[in-house]
Amino acid sequence: MLPPLCESILNELFFYGSAKKFIGQVMTIFTELTLGLAGTAKNTGKTTTAATIIEEIRSRGIALYLTSIGFDGETVDNITGLPKPKLWVEPGDIVVTAERCIGISTAKLKKIEDTGITNPLGKIYITQVRQRGLVVTAGPNKSSELCRIMDILRRLGPAVTIVDGALNRMAPMIKTDGFVLSTGASRTPNIEQLAQETGLIWNLCNLVKVPRAGELAEQRIDKITLLDGSLKEVASCPASSLLNEAEVASLFAQPIKDGYYLYIPGIIGEKALHSVYEKLAGLHRRLILAFADPIKLLVFGNPAAYYQLLMQLEEIGVFVGVVKRIPLLAITVNPFYPEYRWNDNRYSPAFVDLIRLQVSIQNSVRVPVYNVVRQGGKELVDQLLTNARRWESPSTITFT
Repeated sequence: MLPPLCESILNELFFYGSAKKFIGQVMTIFTELTLGLAGTAKNTGKTTTAATIIEEIRSRGIALYLTSIGFDGETVDNITGLPKPKLWVEPGDIVVTAERCIGISTAKLKKIEDTGITNPLGKIYITQVRQRGLVVTAGPNKSSELCRIMDILRRLGPAVTIVDGALNRMAPMIKTDGFVLSTGASRTPNIEQLAQETGLIWNLCNLVKVPRAGELAEQRIDKITLLDGSLKEVASCPASSLLNEAEVASLFAQPIKDGYYLYIPGIIGEKALHSVYEKLAGLHRRLILAFADPIKLLVFGNPAAYYQLLMQLEEIGVFVGVVKRIPLLAITVNPFYPEYRWNDNRYSPAFVDLIRLQVSIQNSVRVPVYNVVRQGGKELVDQLLTNARRWESPSTITFT
């Protein structure tokens, strides 16, 4: 006797009489993808991008789960005073948010599970939408917390999970299958500067994996560690992040040999990275500098300085790479920016040339660049469902 789901699928196959349609339905039933969204600044169109993706996913009959890293969904921008869009949710959608946000969302949300996680806005619950409306999300702040929530969501069934974040609070996005970056004139109306910065973010996201990355990952090292060529610990610091020159000096107090690994599982400060460069430039050693993932290099929001230092390290023979990659799947652009008017001490809407903006950024990266207001979400969602590197997250199950 067939399980009910298999029997239902076979019945559908005979009913439609079309293998192509059947395969499409199977893809819809079993689509499981965790997608991160990050903006380079406020008003770069991240929420509009999220709304467009959500609408397109829903139109394909794919289940939707929604959360954020930290707090998102405020009605008015707290800097400019201009209105901010919110996200509409429909009955059946799953929203992960804090207790205080449930009451201020216009959508009716029913609590279905306590995650055991709290943030400044209270306990975080898995909720189900019972009546359509606007939602305010305030989710986990840590990678471990997001991982726990994703485990709970997987038990509910396959879906596209959207994790809303920002460039300076995107560390938990390493738990996603890839992310979309929203940028635009609100970051800077200087199009050339914006295109250069976006290209550098793309470059950081595409750092190569270090040799023996799998073995290094299996060790689950949670502190800054110097390892020899056989991946045995030589020295370490108690912290996971490298933030000052004193920590760098203590790490390099012992002899360094060619082929050693310096593994940094957390973030690294710009001054600390510069100090690492100076130490290695003086030692003339061919070290492997391994970061846990590229996200750790983006959270400070200064990709130009980091990328320049990494290139300088490579010039002196240091191999720079990551243990785990997270793909930047697409970029969305927004020509809008809030222009300050000195005459009345207020902000007013302003725009740069959209075509020039989109073309300039497209020329600086090797992923598609979209303006979702004009282009809609079909091509963008096709790109996301096709190119998310699920093999970077082996626990993710999907049929494509």
